[in-house]
This record gives sequence, structure tokens and C-alpha cells, in this order.
Amino acid sequence: MPEVSITINNREHKIACSAGEEERVKELSLLLDSEVINIANSLGQIGDVKLMVLAAITILDKNQDAIEDAIKIIDNSTKKIEKISQKIEKKA
Repeated sequence: MPEVSITINNREHKIACSAGEEERVKELSLLLDSEVINIANSLGQIGDVKLMVLAAITILDKNQDAIEDAIKIIDNSTKKIEKISQKIEKKA
């Protein structure tokens, strides 16, 4: 199993991942590191565990918002498609 070296909050960590996932792990670690840095800049160095938990919650919150937005877009698109389909059926 490949191992990737990542840096979070200026600390290096070795992370095992599936073959072929190395670049994705590196990309995700950059996202996590960015959130940790933002939180550390706001609250100070409150400990790695707390920083990681707050960063994870922040990322999950953003992810959940994106999912909810996508669901709304899909629902609206579905309604539009159904209206168009009904108009087409009436003309046929």
C-alpha cells in the first residue's frame, strides 16, 4: 500500500492510501491544511486535535451546503424537464 507524505499545520504526516490515490490524498490534505491554517490564524494554536476537529466540521459543513444546493438545482431542473415533457406530450 503506497504511503504519502503530507503536511498539516507545519507537521509532516505519513498517510497510507490505495494505489493510484496518492495525488487525491495530497489534494485533500492541502484543503485540510488550508482550513487548519485559517482556524489557527483566528483562534491560535489550540492543539492539533481541536484544530483538526474544527477543520473537519468546517469542511463537512461546506460540503453539506454544496450537496443541498445541488439537490435544489436537480429538483428545479427535474420540474422544468417535466413541464417541457408535458408540453411535448400535449402537442403530440
